[in-house]
Amino acid sequence: MSDLSPNTNESSEPALGAWILPISSTQSVAVGRHELKYIEYVETVVDLPGVPAFCEHGFLWRNRFIPALDLWSLLTRRRMPATNAEHLAAIIAYETAQGEIAMGAILLAGVPKLVTVVPAQSVAVSDLHEEWQLLSHAAFKDENTLYPVLDLRCLFDKTPADLLSLH
Repeated sequence: MSDLSPNTNESSEPALGAWILPISSTQSVAVGRHELKYIEYVETVVDLPGVPAFCEHGFLWRNRFIPALDLWSLLTRRRMPATNAEHLAAIIAYETAQGEIAMGAILLAGVPKLVTVVPAQSVAVSDLHEEWQLLSHAAFKDENTLYPVLDLRCLFDKTPADLLSLH
């Protein structure tokens, strides 16, 4: 595997790392290289009744409760069928509005992939589909695919009602 530290390409543009997270068979999103902390199979997911389908899950990990977002349910506004199978989750770290580091998880439909991104790949957030514009703070194109870069504070530092009002 290649060196994961920021480097430069042949044209001396600074390169950054981004994790591509598959959230369905047809949609992937990205987070910064340092935002993804762990990739875990989660055996027991707790359902929290009375909250929207996209944020009704969580699990205990290293003696703390980790809220788990189902971004595909948020995007499509459809509840995914419950299964007893293990869930693959990307455990991420983000900075709260109070400046503290907090943890959350994004439920995945496949294994994440680390890619190198250079400034020339940058795309305006306004070029994303409308549903991603409020959940992303950047975007880039890689191999003819457009990836929204998630605004993790927007996703995890809001209440379910706040997130629903975005859509």
